[in-house]
Amino acid sequence: MRSRQLIVYALVLLIAGRGDAQSKLSDFTRIDPKSLGIEPCPIEKDTKTGFVVGGKNETSLIVKLPSLAGRSIKNLEKDMHPGALSRLGFLGKDESLLAILAEDNRFVVETKALTHQDLARHLHIAGALAIKHAQKDPFEFLYHGKRFKVTGQTFKGTVDSPFNDGTKTNCAANVWNVATGKTIAFSLLVPYMVERYGFYEGKGTTYRVDPRAILDVFDFVARDTTKAKP
Repeated sequence: MRSRQLIVYALVLLIAGRGDAQSKLSDFTRIDPKSLGIEPCPIEKDTKTGFVVGGKNETSLIVKLPSLAGRSIKNLEKDMHPGALSRLGFLGKDESLLAILAEDNRFVVETKALTHQDLARHLHIAGALAIKHAQKDPFEFLYHGKRFKVTGQTFKGTVDSPFNDGTKTNCAANVWNVATGKTIAFSLLVPYMVERYGFYEGKGTTYRVDPRAILDVFDFVARDTTKAKP
């Protein structure tokens, strides 16, 4: 009986200690991205193609796009393939930009009933916190009731967006979900491309940030809103 009481007491102390440690962490759930230097992408519809930059698009529209951000798909793919703007590229050697955009749009918008802007927001915030607080030691914080750790790194060279939209970065971040151990690493250019075009980079490049991995790390986001099959 005595041993059981000691075990219960130890568990109570452990839980209390965890709660106390968590209460000391800064909570960024309600943070305004603008306070971190993140300006929201203006929602603009291309009058020629019908594509909404920074908004929701049908997959049926994406697969037929002749151009994006004022650039032909052919020229975008040329710049995105390895050895052009980037040594490893934004796409794999033989990958199609429209095929990648369409597949990711089906998953995020149709299967998960989310938007690319939903996912980009969390990447933006975590990345900004990483660069601001964690270029030497990991920074731990609360976000939507979860504990996260981030690290950031700044490089000398700058990477420009292949869409020629004025976005660029020389920073990268790593994000850990403390409870699950799930982690993702990404260039801070990725959230901008995701927010504007739903582009997470191709499967043939190591820089890709798969939307499934984003949902694994930020697991407070709705997992699946599709109706169960009978």
